[in-house]
Amino acid sequence: MKMVKKANSRSEFSFNSNLLNSKRSQSQIIGSVLLILLVLISAMIIMAFVVPFVKNKLSGTECLDVIDKFQIKNNPTYTCYDLSSTNMNVQVHVGDVQNLTKGFQINVEFGGSSKAVSVFPGTTDDVIMYEGSSDIELPGKNEERTYVISGIDSLPDSISVYPILKDDKSCEVSDVLNNVVNCLG
Repeated sequence: MKMVKKANSRSEFSFNSNLLNSKRSQSQIIGSVLLILLVLISAMIIMAFVVPFVKNKLSGTECLDVIDKFQIKNNPTYTCYDLSSTNMNVQVHVGDVQNLTKGFQINVEFGGSSKAVSVFPGTTDDVIMYEGSSDIELPGKNEERTYVISGIDSLPDSISVYPILKDDKSCEVSDVLNNVVNCLG
């Protein structure tokens, strides 16, 4: 004869209620909840450090868009040192970055020292346009302008150009010219 078991017998119900009320099952639930909380708190602590770090690193990506767009043209007529007037002529070519930059900085290294000048539209100290105007113009899209920098005491060792973004942030060097020549007489 086969024994048939009742589905909701009284003994099964008391067994299940004893299991739910036992200290062993409660400690397993508490342990699971604590593990979940530990994971959540660890994730929040990691995110508190990672998110600002990534935001800081991504904020400098504007420079990547302009870094190769500023070039010093190696033209002996327009990029040269004028020995008679101690002026340095620098011709700068600018690509399509008008909406990203507000100007650039030219750094001239000579005789163990250097001179940095910022070139912005309008009047800038120690810089004039090649034709003699003190009203500084920036090159347009894919254009060049030649600037005359005063106060250079000897033939420069190198000239470098640094883009300056709209928010006044100066980017890394965009171009360097190491072979500076005297202007043709």
